[in-house]
Amino acid sequence: MTEKETEYVKKYPEVRLIVAMAESVWAGNIKSVKIDFSLSNELKMKLSELLGKKINKIFITDSDTRHIKKHHGQRGQIDITPVDFALIPVVMNEFDTVEITGEDKMGNKKLLFTKKIENIIYIGSIERGNDQIGVITMWKMKS
Repeated sequence: MTEKETEYVKKYPEVRLIVAMAESVWAGNIKSVKIDFSLSNELKMKLSELLGKKINKIFITDSDTRHIKKHHGQRGQIDITPVDFALIPVVMNEFDTVEITGEDKMGNKKLLFTKKIENIIYIGSIERGNDQIGVITMWKMKS
């Protein structure tokens, strides 16, 4: 993690848990885990504007982490490592852009967050239930 990235993540106490979960997945652990993390006021307002409702929770699961490990770091993308997961709360709470990119089969809206730190980091999320969104994917590209 670069010095700039380290400065960003200091604000988010849940980073240690998120990275530990990712390290566990990389090691082959199949334990079921779900980690919630905080929403900035800016993020709450933007999600309310985009989704038309109040979002109270963001989470990531071990299953989504496995998806990221298996499917990203390909096609010109930069490899994702467990340490990169520390940036998820940063990208979501301090986003440069966030937009709706479609809906899943159940009508839940898909969101794409971007944040340029050293490289551009993209995070895909989706509505889950009435007041929460889940991180479902993440990838990095050189800027």
